[in-house]
Amino acid sequence: MRKQLFVEIFLLSVLILFAFTSCNRRAQLLYFNNISNENLKTIKIPDYTLRTGDVLYIQIITQDPIVSNLFNNRGMGNAIQSSLFTNESANYLYGYSISDSGFVQLPVLGKLKIIDLTINQCRELIQKQTEKYLNDGIAVVKMLSFKVTILGEVKSPGVKINLKDNLTIFEGLGLAGDVTDYADRTNVMLIRQTPDGVKTLRINLQDKSLLFSEAYYLTPNDMLVVEPRKGKLFTMNSPNISIYLSIVSTTLLLINYILK
Repeated sequence: MRKQLFVEIFLLSVLILFAFTSCNRRAQLLYFNNISNENLKTIKIPDYTLRTGDVLYIQIITQDPIVSNLFNNRGMGNAIQSSLFTNESANYLYGYSISDSGFVQLPVLGKLKIIDLTINQCRELIQKQTEKYLNDGIAVVKMLSFKVTILGEVKSPGVKINLKDNLTIFEGLGLAGDVTDYADRTNVMLIRQTPDGVKTLRINLQDKSLLFSEAYYLTPNDMLVVEPRKGKLFTMNSPNISIYLSIVSTTLLLINYILK
C-alpha cells in the first residue's frame, strides 16, 4: 500500500513539474508581458543627426541624363548604384562621406556643411542648392552607413545593414533572425557610440517601458548583445531529462501494476 502511494505521489510530482516548467518557459519566450490595449500610446520617432564619418547616398535627378551626370558621381553606374546599399566597399568608394569638419563635397554644388542635420534637413539643403542651377532637379539623400552589430543568442549574428531612415530594436533583432530559445529577453545589452563617448544600456525586451526609452530606436553603429539565460545548460539538456523521467515513470507504473 505504501509503495503504491509513493508511486502515485511521485507521478503527481512529475506532472506538476512538467506543468510548471511549461508555463515558466512560455513566459520566458514572450515579448511585452505587461502590455495591454489600454497602455498603447503614440511613439515619437527620434531624428538621427548626421555625424562625421557617416556615408550618404546623394543623387540629383533631372529629365536630362547628361545634366544629371554633371551633378553626380561620374564613376557610379546603374550596377554600382544597386549595390551601394548592400556592399560596404561600394558605400565608401561611391558614397559621400562627411569629413571631420562636417562637410561633403558635391559636383557643381560644391562644399556643403551637413553635420548635425537630420536626413530630411540635409535633403532640403541640397534641394535648395540644386534649385539655384536646375528648375527640375530633385535631390535624393539616404543613409548608406546605417549598420548595427547584433551578437549573442540570435539566430544570425553579425553586422546588419539597415536600408530605412530608422530602425527599431525589434526590427534589428528581426534582421538577425530573432533571438534563440536560450536568449534572456530580460537582459540585452546595447552599446552605443555617442559624440560624448561610448554608452551602455541594459534592456528588458519584456517590459513595455522599452517602447518609450532611448533604446527602442537604434542608431548607426549600435551594438546589441543578447545574453543567454542562466539555465541555458539545463534547458539544452531538458529533452534528455524528459526522456529519463518518462522511463522512470513508466518503470514505476509497471512496478505499481505488478505489486497490485
